[in-house]
This record gives sequence, structure tokens and C-alpha cells, in this order.
Amino acid sequence: MSSFSLVLRPARLALLAFASGACNGSSPSSNGDVPFAGDSRSSDPAAAEQRLAANPNVPDSLHLLSPGRAGRLRLNMSERELLKRVPETQLRRTTYQDKDTTYPAYEMLDAQKPDAPASVLHLLPDSVKGGYRLRRIRIYDPQYRTAEGIGVGSPFGAARQTMGLTRVRDTPAGFAGVSGLVKMAWVIDPKSLPAKHPDEMNSADIPPAARITCVLLYQ
Repeated sequence: MSSFSLVLRPARLALLAFASGACNGSSPSSNGDVPFAGDSRSSDPAAAEQRLAANPNVPDSLHLLSPGRAGRLRLNMSERELLKRVPETQLRRTTYQDKDTTYPAYEMLDAQKPDAPASVLHLLPDSVKGGYRLRRIRIYDPQYRTAEGIGVGSPFGAARQTMGLTRVRDTPAGFAGVSGLVKMAWVIDPKSLPAKHPDEMNSADIPPAARITCVLLYQ
């Protein structure tokens, strides 16, 4: 077996586990029409307690990161659908710049912890259906994590080992390890990097203890 296959095996296993959960009805999208509100704990408290005891970093369904999804948000969903799923009180309109063009965006607060760092939702015009669709999601809230417990605040080494990172380079959110397999980028705390570093680096050259400050989901 090639070394490339060995590197990507953990990420593929994670994707297979996610797909299996979706088939069993445990996917966070299975209740996709339910807005962000209320108590998101499992309907089986004993089972939830066992999961948390095994890994305290495992997120609930509202904070699960998976390919193209953050909780009940899905990349490429329309703005209209987004507004049906997220109450207006949790959203604040803003903008972002891309190639000298200004586009609309939202800052999204968490229903359970309004004082947590807001997620940023980038929109892009939909040339086919009109209106806007969700283009990118920037996660700064440490409550959001993958099924393996990786998220903001995790050591970069854990993301590298689990997500099959292909390269480390500049992204719209900062210098990040990029996983082309799961379409996520893990932004690295700049304090953990050399003052002057190349535009691209080997992921093995990043200190394993470097902290993740943002997770970027992209298409």
C-alpha cells in the first residue's frame, strides 16, 4: 500500500463513519427543517452520557462539522433556506471582500451560548436561480467539532493525523492546513509559525502543538 493511501485512510474512515450515521438516521441533516433553538441533547440521556465519557469533545448535532456542513447549515443552500433554519435574532448582516468585490454575509450567534465567537457565513449570487447561496462558512466557536472531536482550539497535529491534510497555504481566513478530501481548512495560530514563512509549507513542518483558530468550510 502506498504512503499516500496510508495518509488518507483516517479521513476516509471518518467519512465512511459519517455516511453510516446518516443511513441510520443520526445525521444532523435528518431534522434539517428544525431551526437552531432549544435543547439539542440526545433523546437518550444515558447514551449521550456514555459518548461524552468516552470523548468529551464529541459535539452535539447542532455543532457537528462534516464535509460541506456545520450543524444544520449546508454549503450551497439558498439564503431563503438559511433564514428558515436560523432565527433572525441570531443573525447580523455584514459584508466581505473578494477580488475587489463586496458580497453579503451574516455573523451567526449560537443559541445556547450567545457570548461564543460568531460564525461567519459568506454568500454568493446564484446565477441560475437568483438570490444568494451559502458559499463559505468560517467557524470560530470551539463548540463546533468533527466527529473525532477536532475543532477550534485543537492542536494542529490532531487535524493533520485525522483529516488527511494535503498542503498548508494562505486561505481567505489565514494560513491553514487544507484538506481537499473533506473540503475543510484548519487555520493555524500565526504565533505558532515563523515570522517569515513561504506561501506554502509541508504540513509536517508545522509544530504539532500549534493551535487551530478557525475552521473554514468551502466548496
